[in-house]
Amino acid sequence: MSKFKKKAEVKQEIPTSSMPDVVFMLLFFFMVTTEMRETTIHVKQVIP
Repeated sequence: MSKFKKKAEVKQEIPTSSMPDVVFMLLFFFMVTTEMRETTIHVKQVIP
């Protein structure tokens, strides 16, 4: 005889309906905040 009752297993799924919104907001943020290179590279690397 046990003193405590076992709890029923409850599955909680992660809501994924707003995931595309979050992905596009991050994509837009990084597109806006990154800078294009304005200077030229003066040192060339020769890769064998």
